[in-house]
Amino acid sequence: ASAMATDERARATRAVYLRETVISKLRLARTLSDTAVYKSYARRSELAMKYTLTIYEQRKMLFLAVAHAMATMVVWSHFFLVKYRATAKVPRGANLYWWKRLTPPFEFGAMHAILFQMALLPLTMARQSVAALSTTAFGRKFVPLHKVVAMHIHLGYVMVSFVFASTILFFVFFGQGCAQQKSGKEPTPGGQHTFCHKMTSEIMATGLAIMGCLLLVAVTSYARNRIKYEIFYYVHHFVFIMFALAIAHTLDDKARRGQVRSQNFKWFSASLVWYLTDRLQASFNIRDCDVVECVALGDDEPESRKVVHLRIVRPETFIFRPGQYVFINDRNIDYTWHPYSIASSPHEDTIDFYIEVMSTSRVDGANSWTNKLWRDARDGFVSKMRINGPYGTGFNDIDDKTQIVAIGAGTGIVPMLSLAKAKVNEFVRMNARARLYDLAARDVKNRKFADNYFKESYTLKDFVYKQLGLAKKESKASKMWASRSVQDIFLHKQCAWREMKLREEGDNATKRHYERLLTKNVLHEVVDLTQIGFPLLDLTSIALLLSFSKNFAIATQAMREVPLWAFFVCHCYFFVHWVFTRMNAPIWWIDLIFNATSTVAFTAWYNLIREDRKEWNVYMIWAFAALSVYRIARISSDVLLTGTPGSRAVNAYLEKTGDATSVTEKFTLIFMTPQVDFCQILWRDLDSLHQSITKNYGEQASRVFDIQVYCTSRDSAENEELKKRVKGTSLGAAGALHMERPDLDEITLRPVLQQVLKDQFTGEDRPSFTASLVAFCGGTQLGSKIALAVVRSRARVKAFTENHSIEFLQENYGQATPAKDRGRASFKQVRVEPAPTVSGVVGNIVNVGRAAANVAAAALNTVGPKTTKTSN
Repeated sequence: ASAMATDERARATRAVYLRETVISKLRLARTLSDTAVYKSYARRSELAMKYTLTIYEQRKMLFLAVAHAMATMVVWSHFFLVKYRATAKVPRGANLYWWKRLTPPFEFGAMHAILFQMALLPLTMARQSVAALSTTAFGRKFVPLHKVVAMHIHLGYVMVSFVFASTILFFVFFGQGCAQQKSGKEPTPGGQHTFCHKMTSEIMATGLAIMGCLLLVAVTSYARNRIKYEIFYYVHHFVFIMFALAIAHTLDDKARRGQVRSQNFKWFSASLVWYLTDRLQASFNIRDCDVVECVALGDDEPESRKVVHLRIVRPETFIFRPGQYVFINDRNIDYTWHPYSIASSPHEDTIDFYIEVMSTSRVDGANSWTNKLWRDARDGFVSKMRINGPYGTGFNDIDDKTQIVAIGAGTGIVPMLSLAKAKVNEFVRMNARARLYDLAARDVKNRKFADNYFKESYTLKDFVYKQLGLAKKESKASKMWASRSVQDIFLHKQCAWREMKLREEGDNATKRHYERLLTKNVLHEVVDLTQIGFPLLDLTSIALLLSFSKNFAIATQAMREVPLWAFFVCHCYFFVHWVFTRMNAPIWWIDLIFNATSTVAFTAWYNLIREDRKEWNVYMIWAFAALSVYRIARISSDVLLTGTPGSRAVNAYLEKTGDATSVTEKFTLIFMTPQVDFCQILWRDLDSLHQSITKNYGEQASRVFDIQVYCTSRDSAENEELKKRVKGTSLGAAGALHMERPDLDEITLRPVLQQVLKDQFTGEDRPSFTASLVAFCGGTQLGSKIALAVVRSRARVKAFTENHSIEFLQENYGQATPAKDRGRASFKQVRVEPAPTVSGVVGNIVNVGRAAANVAAAALNTVGPKTTKTSN
């Protein structure tokens, strides 16, 4: 009886310790997530945050941009050397000696650099191919295909820069040569002014025509937000005239007389044929669709905001993904095609569009295509529409994301609405209780996998200690610390002390500790990103090796050694990476084999290339490329892939076991707009989603799906009118409408913070691996602010754990900039009514420890002051 009483007292004491520790952890977590507290200790880290934003969030585009720049320079240098060898016959001391030695090689290299851009350019225009590639694992994980338009623009500007630089140099060189021939300073072979004749040659005429086409395309592209879309669209087709002129450029009179020239068409004919084939296939995707509904929203005042809500019948064979777009054509207006994002779910029988009418005071004018469509919709003349698509990548890499926050600003809500409807349909297809049970079972598997992942992963140091029997033995102190009661005592005191110090005014040691930790986490990402330089160096060394082996006659010993030493540098880093990086056993052993092979190969090549001064042969080149490609794949996968290695591993495991179909635990849709009228236009769709959630999940709806609407209008009368109109709807009664600016830090931190709390309180303190996503579509300035908030949240959550990550995906609308003063839409045309239920629900996991989760959530809401919200 005495022993039983002692055990009972121990359990009671343990319960008290546990309760106090849980409350202290909750208070500290809430304090660290408080934006006001964060700003009090992170002021000096803001610069590092912004620097990280520009690098880390754009790492895939940065990798492609640098790889493209290096490839372009390798192409330029290759043909520069070829021509430089040919100009060696120019006698020293000749008039304009260095001009004659360097200008032709520079021009020859620039010409082939331009051809390299022309070979890549058609690939970025092949919409069908891009959409198909985005469905593959390589396209989803490694290539930022959602930025293909940015790639297209980048290639265009690089090509224009080379064309203008080479044209200016051409005129300077041949201009002064012509002037000196006329003055007698430069010899005139056969009495002819060869430099002057070059200025009027056929190849000069085609070159100027090419530059003229590029100039038109470049100017209209730069001003695409200030001119009519039709002008931009038709002028852009001058690119094909440029391709025709480029073919004629090297088929001039001298080539027809037998002079050997490097023919341009060999460079881009394959990619151009690919594009034309893609375009031909796209022409078969045109479908005539009946219009179910076409409503003109807004009034006829010149400066009024107008929106067309278009709903057409979805053809049975039309399959699309959320986030994709189609081209729309109304033959009653004209024959041009206009791209618009789809607002409906792939499972609906109709395809919805919200088409914003451009301002009549800027950009398109009163006769714009959207204005004509709005007038036809108002008069009831729209009965048929033609669509071509779908195109774009859509949201192709979100299946492994645990929590998704979809933010749409203005008309950027359209693709997010499509994604929300798709998720809604996905979650209501299964019984709510059954789905929650599946998520709970998946969470248990996640935690078991995480335990085994840590046990089976090791570094070289761990391996050596294990083989030599030097594993660290458990001391008395460690055994005492293993006691949960002892841990709870210390953790309770530590968390309570830190929470108190963070709430204090002024500076103190605790705030400096978290500031250093924050800065360390930010800089760790930047340092980790520097790994990207080694795959780029490997790629460059492969390209240089191919170039020097092709130009072996003019390659010097130093040139032959450059790829060798680049290989050595990359091999050394890869060895260090293998020594200190924790990874699972199979990858660890494969890396060991490749490190050993690379060491042997470098030793052999060093003796052959440096000591014996031999040439690179074909077998050496193939071996060099194979070892380099493996290093590129390993390092780039660590840097470019989203999520943590653990989250990627657990998702691969769940996919193999068939448990990856219900990954998303919670979906949050956030709509931000300064326009009251546009908020009312979309309220019906949003309210429909909320009704579906409430019907299927009841009181648990807010835990699996959330809708927040932030209207930042400054017109108090319109704001009050909006509140009255949405008050009777299901979504309005739930308090989804906020007449303020959102706290971006709170929105982006919430997904990962919930995972951290779940690990500590409902996962029995066992870790799990998750990756969350913040997706945004809207203006670039707001996108930069949200991206910065994501960077801050990722750095802040590392104060708790490195097992959970959050990524950012941004889509920018490339439409014309509307006028600053849109005016007011007619409230007579905009009605908000309770909508019929549409299938939908998005889910947050309710696991085995649901009771503990409720306790934790209640404590989180009651302990400590609430998170400060920004209201401007």
